[in-house]
Amino acid sequence: MRIVDLPDALPDGSRFIHIGLPKTGTTALQGALDQARPELEALGAHNVNHGRHEMRVGQVAAGGLAEFWQGSWERRWEALATEFRESDARCTFWSSESLSHAKGERISYLADKLGADTHVVVTLRPLAPLLVSQWQQWLRRRGTESLEDWASGQFSAVDVEGEVHVDYVKFMPTLHRFSLRRIIEEWGPVFGEERIVLVVPDPVDRLRNFRVFERLMGVPEILQPVPEGNASLPYPEAEMLRHFNRAWTDHGGDHPTWMEVIGVLARIPLRDYTATTTPHPIRAPRWVAEKANEYAAAWNSAVEASGVTVVGDLADLVVDPSGYAEQVDVPTTVDVESAGRLMDVAFTAALRHAPEAPAATPQAPDLSSYAGRELVRELGRRARRRVARR
Repeated sequence: MRIVDLPDALPDGSRFIHIGLPKTGTTALQGALDQARPELEALGAHNVNHGRHEMRVGQVAAGGLAEFWQGSWERRWEALATEFRESDARCTFWSSESLSHAKGERISYLADKLGADTHVVVTLRPLAPLLVSQWQQWLRRRGTESLEDWASGQFSAVDVEGEVHVDYVKFMPTLHRFSLRRIIEEWGPVFGEERIVLVVPDPVDRLRNFRVFERLMGVPEILQPVPEGNASLPYPEAEMLRHFNRAWTDHGGDHPTWMEVIGVLARIPLRDYTATTTPHPIRAPRWVAEKANEYAAAWNSAVEASGVTVVGDLADLVVDPSGYAEQVDVPTTVDVESAGRLMDVAFTAALRHAPEAPAATPQAPDLSSYAGRELVRELGRRARRRVARR
C-alpha cells in the first residue's frame, strides 16, 4: 500500500475510470466536472460522459441494466468505450458509480473495451453513514423494510470475511459491492493494483474529492460546487415513502410501473420537494455502527496488504460508536403539509404516466369521475396496461 496526502498527476495520455462508490460525493463531483467541462478540455482533460452522468450506459457496461429500462443504451456504450479507448487527450476520464456493480468476467470485459492500462479511482466513505444513505436510496427503489431490518439483512447477506450467503444475478449485495477487499481481489488482477487509487474523505474538507481529481488530471483548482439536487428525505418523509411502497406492493403493484412513476417521472419533483423540507437526519442505532466498523476494519487490513494507492487516512473509514444512540426512535408521524406535497408529487407523476387512449377507441372516463380509492385503482390499471403493451 502506498499512502499519499494528494496524488501526483497521471502521465500524459493516461485514462482513468471513477467507479464510485455510490453515496461518496459522486453526484457533487460529477456536477463539478460537467460544469468545468470547457476549462478541462482546454487543459487537455477529456470527459467522455454526455452531461453529468449517463447512469444507464454505466449499467450496460457493468452488465447490470434492469430489464424494464428501455432504450438504445448498448449503442451509446459502444460509442463511449471507443471514444475513451481511442482518445488522444492528455488525460481522459469517465465517472460512473454504476461500474462498481461489475464482477468477474465483466471486469475483464471492461478492460478489453476501455484498455487494460486504465487507472481505477474509487471514492470512499465510512460504512456506517454510508449504509444509512443506501437505505434511503433503496426506498427510492420500492424498498419496504425499516432501516434496522434492512441493515440486519445486509449483514446477514455478506459476512465480515467476505463470504456471500445469498444468490444474486446482476445486483450484488451492498456489503459485497462496497467491500474494498473485493475491489482489490477482482479489479486488481485485471487492471493492476498499482493502478487502483482509493480516495478516503477528509472529515472536515468537503471539497477534498475535487482537489484529488484535479491533481490526477494535472489541472489547477478549477472545480467548484454546483447544486446537487440529491438531498436525502427527512426521516418522517422517508418512512412515509416506505409505507407507500409497502401498500403498493401488498396490493399487487408491479415494479416496472413503480420505477417509471416514482423513480423517473417523480425524480426531479421529488428532488425539488426535498430541498424545501425541514431537515430531519436519518440516524442508525449504535449496533449498526459497531457492526459496520467490523467490516471496515477487515477491509482496511486487506488494503494495507495490497499494492494500491490510498489518498488520505484509512482510519477515517471507522466511526466512533459513542456518537450513535443505542436506540433510535422511528418516526410515526409526518407534517400534514409536507405529506400533502409528497402526495402531490406522486399523484402528478402517476397522471403523467397514464396513457392517452387511442383516437379509434372509446376515451377512458375522466378521472374526476373517480373518487378516493377507486381513483388510485384506476390509475394503477392504466399504468399496468401501458407497461403490458411494451
